[in-house]
Amino acid sequence: MAAPRRLSSRLEEVAKMVPEGAYIADIGSDHAFLPISLIQRGKISYAQAVENKMGPFVRMKGNIEDAGLSSHIQCTLADGLDALSEEANTLTVCGIGGLLTCQILEKDPSKLIPIKTIICDPHRDLVAVRKRVTALGYYIADEAIVYENKIYYSIIRFEKGVPETPYNARDLYFGPVNRKKKTPLYLEWIAATRKTVSAQLNKNLSKEKRDYYLKLYRALSTELKESEGK
Repeated sequence: MAAPRRLSSRLEEVAKMVPEGAYIADIGSDHAFLPISLIQRGKISYAQAVENKMGPFVRMKGNIEDAGLSSHIQCTLADGLDALSEEANTLTVCGIGGLLTCQILEKDPSKLIPIKTIICDPHRDLVAVRKRVTALGYYIADEAIVYENKIYYSIIRFEKGVPETPYNARDLYFGPVNRKKKTPLYLEWIAATRKTVSAQLNKNLSKEKRDYYLKLYRALSTELKESEGK
């Protein structure tokens, strides 16, 4: 078998969160780099790669064939979870916007019955993702922040079950695990976001938008202060 394919920093973090021996369904697989790499490393044995457009599907299928993994990765041309393999117990939903991720997962909740783990990497609409995926019967088991191509990505791993305590507003915005880990990159992300929000407050905004950004700025400042232990 060929040497394991190198992944981007974002997908590398996703790969770390995939359970050993899982059968993943990689939704919006694009080049299928994630399932190819995971199998080459021996972390998983089988996977399903799903794309909903013919161009990316053909490209994905070609990459899998070139890697000699056609007997290990099932290629599927379908929307979201419509043709989900019965063997799948883990979903990876990467490179897809937060709201679309929610829509894919909410379309047919019966598809999630065998799914124990969901890993996604939205860089926007994080509150919606955390709130809506949790409502489907999952809790946030792990989180990480990755900075790549000038974008901060939040990698979130959901596991089937309920949170020990209900998530509050700050948990939903910042991430309950992020808030516990307090990694340097997490603090950097908060500071960068606060700077962006501050710039918005210097613009000519409507009262509604100004109130929103002001509330957000205060929440970011409080979180940064508490996380830095000040």
